Amino acid sequence: MKKTVILLVIVVIALVAVSIVMVYSTSAIYAEEKFQDERFFLKKSLFWVGISIGPFILCSFCNYRIFKYLSLFLMAVSMGLLLLTMFGPFGHTAGGATRWLRIGPIGFQPSELAKMAVIVYLADVLSRKQDTIKFFFKSLLFPSLLVCVILFLILQQPDLGTTALVALITLMMFLVAGIKLTYFFLSIAGGVMGLAVLILKFPYRMKRVIAFLDPFQDPQGSGFQIIQSFIALGSGGMYGVGLGEGKQKLFYLPEAHTDFIFAIIGEELGLLGTFCVTVLFFVFFICGVCIAYRCRDVFGKLLATGLVMAISVQAAINICVVTGMMPTKGIPLPFLSFGGTNLLVNFIATGVLINIALRGNDKVVDVKPVKKQRIKLIPGR
Repeated sequence: MKKTVILLVIVVIALVAVSIVMVYSTSAIYAEEKFQDERFFLKKSLFWVGISIGPFILCSFCNYRIFKYLSLFLMAVSMGLLLLTMFGPFGHTAGGATRWLRIGPIGFQPSELAKMAVIVYLADVLSRKQDTIKFFFKSLLFPSLLVCVILFLILQQPDLGTTALVALITLMMFLVAGIKLTYFFLSIAGGVMGLAVLILKFPYRMKRVIAFLDPFQDPQGSGFQIIQSFIALGSGGMYGVGLGEGKQKLFYLPEAHTDFIFAIIGEELGLLGTFCVTVLFFVFFICGVCIAYRCRDVFGKLLATGLVMAISVQAAINICVVTGMMPTKGIPLPFLSFGGTNLLVNFIATGVLINIALRGNDKVVDVKPVKKQRIKLIPGR
């Protein structure tokens, strides 16, 4: 298991190193234009990496089982922050969505904390209800409703991408916990129908789907971003045009240093660069699955499953969006895209995974209280 931990740490270090280099490469011109400081985003990235190291080390060495006692607290805090984002004075709107809380110079996304809170809460509840896990209405109805409240609040920002991601993580944790396949497939069917309604109800989402099917139908509108992404990926060829030499980041490709950083990696480092990044995420996924599989503690197994799914599925969605395999959605690439909250949460998740790898094989003994029995005294004995 120590080899898995070492490999996991190496993967994260490699991803963060690539992130620092590529964030500077993709954002320097934009930062100079907007903030008169080409290193603006580089400095912020280094700041958040420094901030994230402390929680990463703490979560790596403190017993992960402490999260069992914090699950409801984390859910309550997440709900409070999501409500504060929508109705409080600190909600920050950008791009038509109110997803950030901004207090002075510090801004963060409560939906990232909510994602972590849902994983911890479900791991706690599902591990405690193993005896009745097959009876959905008896054991899982209330937890499901509580998660739905979180999903509803995230959806109101609006943030359909994160909502779908958290819902998918929830379903995967239910499956690993041993829920009946009937309920699992019914949940998938319900989720697909709900997603279809949410897309059809809002014209801008429908435009994204149409742009996904045929981006050249509206090349200057809904299809613009994905077309620019295609140009970036196609320009890179096998080995790329060279680090810092990309053209699409020069105000052609929107969000080049955030959601579409993978496209610039393809342009500047080529197919070889994107392949290496994809391999790093695949190795991360395999390490996480091994940690979850080998963990003997049910809570640890479910927690590891949720955390590795959160990072791996998010990476897969981002890469699929950038390469035109899914409709455009604001899902950042874990560890690589510029963004403080996402980086911090990913570092914490990795720290917890390492902790589970180191402690998850410890023998966990559930001590059940012994029932008091009356002892009848037989006369003469």
